Amino acid sequence: MLNSFVVGCGGFIGAASRYLLSLLINRYNTSTFPVSTLIINILGSFLIGLLVEILAVQNPNNKKLLLFLTTGILGGFTTFSTFSLETINLYQNGNTFLAILNVVLSILFCLAGVVLGKVLARVIIS
Repeated sequence: MLNSFVVGCGGFIGAASRYLLSLLINRYNTSTFPVSTLIINILGSFLIGLLVEILAVQNPNNKKLLLFLTTGILGGFTTFSTFSLETINLYQNGNTFLAILNVVLSILFCLAGVVLGKVLARVIIS
């Protein structure tokens, strides 16, 4: 039960952060391409890679901290369900190229974000 509370608290922080960052990014995005979702997913992927590596070395037994940061904050922050909806909407609105571009960029950069986060964590730790 405590783990659910920890995840829920983190989820609130992550979801609120995602909303505020989306507002900021969308002030400058004039295209129909979902730039804010892409940026948030890349950032969240990078951060989860970074945090998992750091916590594995620095604090491997603190499962609640890991749950709070990864499942909670970053689970609430990243927007894969929104990515999926926006991609389908692009496709259904006749923007097939943008839909495919969104899938390719999201997969490539989010995977790269995790790898870079893990690499940076190893540099920081060592």
